[in-house]
Amino acid sequence: MGESSKNNRELYEKTNPVFNTAKMTLFQLAQQGNPHAAGISERMGLTEDTQKSQSFSMGPEEEMTFRMILETRYHMMGSLAHDSGFRVLVDLPCGYTPRALEAAEQGISYIGLDLPPVISEISGIILSMISSENKNLVRFSPVDATNGGSLEKALENIKENICINTEGLLMYFNDAEIHSFLENIRKLLDIHGGCWITADFEIISEHTRIRSAIQPGESSHDTYNVLNEKADVNVSMNGLMVRYGHENEDVEKVKAILSEHGLKAERIRIGDYIADTKAFSSLTPEQGSAVLKAVEDVAFWKVVSTGSAENSTGADQRFTIHKELTDGVLGLRLTGRLDSLTAPQLLAEYEEQRASEVIRKVQIDCHSLDYVSSAGLRVLLIIHKACKEGLALNGMNELIMDILEQSGFDQFFVCDASETVM
Repeated sequence: MGESSKNNRELYEKTNPVFNTAKMTLFQLAQQGNPHAAGISERMGLTEDTQKSQSFSMGPEEEMTFRMILETRYHMMGSLAHDSGFRVLVDLPCGYTPRALEAAEQGISYIGLDLPPVISEISGIILSMISSENKNLVRFSPVDATNGGSLEKALENIKENICINTEGLLMYFNDAEIHSFLENIRKLLDIHGGCWITADFEIISEHTRIRSAIQPGESSHDTYNVLNEKADVNVSMNGLMVRYGHENEDVEKVKAILSEHGLKAERIRIGDYIADTKAFSSLTPEQGSAVLKAVEDVAFWKVVSTGSAENSTGADQRFTIHKELTDGVLGLRLTGRLDSLTAPQLLAEYEEQRASEVIRKVQIDCHSLDYVSSAGLRVLLIIHKACKEGLALNGMNELIMDILEQSGFDQFFVCDASETVM
């Protein structure tokens, strides 16, 4: 890996610290006997030792629960995508899984979408494992799931209906990101036709019910702790997450949110799929029966567009940074979206300035800033902590101010929605 690529990867790890969990999924699939996953894992140099630092401490029942969820999710999502009849699979995020290899073997076009460092690392490995006659079926593109422009660009030459898969994505989103993501999904389905299949809405209920069936008496509190650690956000506050013990009301709430965005859903129960996993076969008969009863109303969701929502506003504005440094105060004017794709640019700009000058304070003019994602907030916090006098934000629009307040980040920075600093 060149020095530039290494530096870029380090920036993405700082701004998006959760993306490395995708390697855990690959390694676990390899350990469960998936031959393609084993091949990818070997090419990436993943071993028990390399994955220890990225693994979560858990007991055997917790480990069994995650294995069962992972196997069920991976195989069920693949089956549902195949059964949809649509011949273009859009995998978001694609991570490091062998889904592309399996799609190509079935003659299905595959588009893997993820953050730039994931795409740069996995695309060459996957393409080297695909036969020459199937290489034209597979391609990869870097995107931010909340950035509609990046998604539309990745699919701009697709002329067929699409099947969008999301696995383990939605738990990372705050409310503003959920709104943007649903608008983007609806628009993609309006443009291309097809469906969106997701395992994410009921992951809390699924996890809690499986674990309680394997080890009766366990509290759902542990489930929230584990998922929060993986997600780096409070998943129980996510409006699209069906909570354990509140399934009936939350299923209706999620359907209502989808409807507001011009989407409607069908729930597909997981019971028939979970019984086919290797993890399930290792349970005692009593545990197996308990698991099947526990998940009898847990489902994955197949979502389509109703065509009833207005189109979102045009293409996303290009991200730019204008800077001025005076007496140790770095003034920045940001334009466009500060998200997973662009946050590393801001961090790189700041670190470059700090390497040559003493920066005691950063002031950011947000009048032309349209949006801030979780990755953008992390960069702002990194800069704030690195400056003796912290960071000040000025001229935020209502959406950005709401994001700051909902996330609690307005408590860290000096925030003025009206004043211009440059």
